[in-house]
Amino acid sequence: MSTQSLPLSPVTCHSSQLLRARYLLPRAGEPAIEDGALLIVGGRIAAVGRYSALQDRAVQVIDYGDAVILPPLVNAHCHLELTDFPQWATECGETIEPESFVGWIRRLIRVRRALGGDPVPASVTAGIRQLLTAGTGAVGDILTTPAALAPLLASPLYGRIFFETIGLDAERFVPSLAAALASARSLAYPLSGGVSPHSTYTVSSRHLKRAVSAGLPLAIHCAESPEESLFLREGRGPIAEELYAAADWPLPEHAPGLSPVAWLAAQGALSPQTLLIHGVQVDAADAAVIAASGATVVLCPRSNVRLGVGTAPIGLYQATGVHLALGTDSRASNDSLSLWEEIAFARSVYPELAPEELLAIATCGGARALGLGQEMGVLTAGSGANLQVLTATNLPPQTELAAWLCCADHQVVALWLAGIERLGQDVPC
Repeated sequence: MSTQSLPLSPVTCHSSQLLRARYLLPRAGEPAIEDGALLIVGGRIAAVGRYSALQDRAVQVIDYGDAVILPPLVNAHCHLELTDFPQWATECGETIEPESFVGWIRRLIRVRRALGGDPVPASVTAGIRQLLTAGTGAVGDILTTPAALAPLLASPLYGRIFFETIGLDAERFVPSLAAALASARSLAYPLSGGVSPHSTYTVSSRHLKRAVSAGLPLAIHCAESPEESLFLREGRGPIAEELYAAADWPLPEHAPGLSPVAWLAAQGALSPQTLLIHGVQVDAADAAVIAASGATVVLCPRSNVRLGVGTAPIGLYQATGVHLALGTDSRASNDSLSLWEEIAFARSVYPELAPEELLAIATCGGARALGLGQEMGVLTAGSGANLQVLTATNLPPQTELAAWLCCADHQVVALWLAGIERLGQDVPC
């Protein structure tokens, strides 16, 4: 990378900058611009095009050379609180991987209870660092520990924080929901707030309706496992016999007899503001309901494989027009928070998705899901100056760029958010 000052009239340092690279990809699915450049003025994108057309319009040129400039990734679902979970599990002697989905949940609960809330803010801070270094500019995070909000607010990340609430009894749920709503309403762009009624099996219909009536964006773990579907349809299985028994929760007198998606729809929980996390155990009828509601399904393929719960029905989602986004879930069920690694893995489990579609899901799809409009998912005049820069030993020809981006065999060398480079690159005035 080189930086040069152009002999223009004196202005405040960095009032306008021109970023140049071999390729500039303004939007997933569109052709890349060769010898592309992007003009930043006042923290926003003023122009995008070939370097030759823009080279005289900036006070400073930053030439990234043999690199690719493109939008940052949007991690639409993760639990940054659990970034340090692998270390916590070791400290607690919980080193044996559970053999079942419910076993994984119970292990997670045991570790969290043993550690308490003190280590959580540091874990969130570590997660933020991992997101940024992997080229992620926006996040849909699930938060249960109020003290862990401070690192997020101090970060340059965009996105939405969903405050989690769990409980089948009013004594626990009502104050939990009140606190979640208050926290969510205290936030504003670029990190807005939402509520996360945890899942279809940890919140009652009455309490879910109460959360829905608040009118805030929702994130709900839905149709993740066969165990969840069995419990909703028949009221039995490991969730009833192990999880409910361990939590001393009373079983419902009658099973809803519905799929998780149909149950959420019956409670009025599906809308364009709803994120359905995982969406693995979904049939054609469910997919049609999701599509009609405008809700977004957030895919978490590595977590799904790790927990052995199946693979999301991408063909159904494509056929019905369901909105999709991509997330890493947590370090309790994944090896990293890198969405580039998630994309590379997704190529192997979702063969229906072309590289261009995967990139769109991880950028535009996530930005739409988190209410960010054109601030994050595209690089166009008028958008926020949010972008990442990738490089590698050998860049591919333009026709192979999308496939190459989806292979994770590259390095993030810069991440610009709100017109500021956030990875500590030495870019002098």
